[in-house]
Amino acid sequence: MTGAPFAGIATFFKAPYVAAPTKADGDVAVLGVPFDESTCHRPGARFGPRAIREVSTFWAYREEAEPFYDGETGEYLLGGVRFVDSGDVELGQTWSEERRNRTITERVSPLLSAGLLPLVLGGDHSITYAVLAAFREGRPHLVQLDTHMDYWDEVGDMRYTHGSPIIRAHEEDLVSGVTQYGTRGFHTVRDNVALARQRGVRTFWCREAKQTPVDELVAHIEPDSPVYVTLDIDVLDPSIAPGTGTPQPGGFSYEQAKAILQAVVRRGKLVGMDVVEVAPAYDGPGQLTAMHAARLIFDTIGAGLPCEGSF
Repeated sequence: MTGAPFAGIATFFKAPYVAAPTKADGDVAVLGVPFDESTCHRPGARFGPRAIREVSTFWAYREEAEPFYDGETGEYLLGGVRFVDSGDVELGQTWSEERRNRTITERVSPLLSAGLLPLVLGGDHSITYAVLAAFREGRPHLVQLDTHMDYWDEVGDMRYTHGSPIIRAHEEDLVSGVTQYGTRGFHTVRDNVALARQRGVRTFWCREAKQTPVDELVAHIEPDSPVYVTLDIDVLDPSIAPGTGTPQPGGFSYEQAKAILQAVVRRGKLVGMDVVEVAPAYDGPGQLTAMHAARLIFDTIGAGLPCEGSF
């Protein structure tokens, strides 16, 4: 056993800490980006990586790389999959947007070169653009679960905020396509809804996504094509995930988000993932938001990577 979940250092999943991991160290490399200075409203997501890591230890009672059995789906997950925690990207508060983005990209790129699957914990959603820049050569299909389209051109004079990672990645041809699930709430002209549609962004609004069979939601994704998943935790309904900066009523349940995420990574080939906008200051004592974030990570990576073993 790895020991009691509440004992020891709270790395993600209580995985070993290795600052510069190689394939010999693991299969999935966790990288935190505790940054939230591009938020438009409530800050606090800088503490998201720490909160997700702590809650992830709830599940850290298996032998290393031992499979989990999900009785609700009848499937084994994560058998043979080794996690390694490579720490955080530390960003200066006075750095320019360009320096900040470059620093994040430079931390993700070696993980890809080493053959590891990056799992990035935010932080606000601005970090997704910089992470995707490391995938520039592979141009994965970007799958976004989010309340918001994040297709704002700029906020004030800033072009790399948590409202703009998707438009920046799309414009710079970092991705082969964009699919959005769970979009909801009020939008204004600055959200560029028509522009995103014109450029080929496939948006499944939340009500539509809830009412559409999951196989139909992913049917347009090219089978076995590289897929990068960005999960903004505000896609969940605030009744189960209040700990975020921009909550909106009417979001996904845990089961709805899980079903879509698992269908996506079974249709395509998961090459990377981030989870952003967990702000534990608004979460209350139950750590609900961080708990759902951690569990959806396990569900997604478990479905996206081959499982070895059963019991």
